[in-house]
Amino acid sequence: MPRQNTSSGYAFEDAYGYSRAVRVGNQVFVSGTTARPPELGGDAYMQAKAALATIANALAKTGAGMQHVVRTVVYVIDMADTQHIVRAHSEAFDQIRPASTLVQVAGLTPASARVEIEATAIICD
Repeated sequence: MPRQNTSSGYAFEDAYGYSRAVRVGNQVFVSGTTARPPELGGDAYMQAKAALATIANALAKTGAGMQHVVRTVVYVIDMADTQHIVRAHSEAFDQIRPASTLVQVAGLTPASARVEIEATAIICD
């Protein structure tokens, strides 16, 4: 089964040695994704929206879409930001309803990130 690695052009991908998304067969795995400048300086809602847009772009490069997402994992620095992150996640996935986990963590990379999101998609149509 062929493997397709996808980059988003983020310099840390090369430095760390990872792909933004990897497609194998009908499954797509999107790495943890944070906002980038200028959204990286914004609030948790703006950062979550930007991360979800990067995820959507990575999925598109593999032939998938947000409608194929079956699971998300959301990492948050401050649980006080939850309502903002929930709003962004719901706007992206309200009709799709993937399985999801929200986890509080001590820190993210880059340090100014308030939220990081990873996604798994299965292309089944």
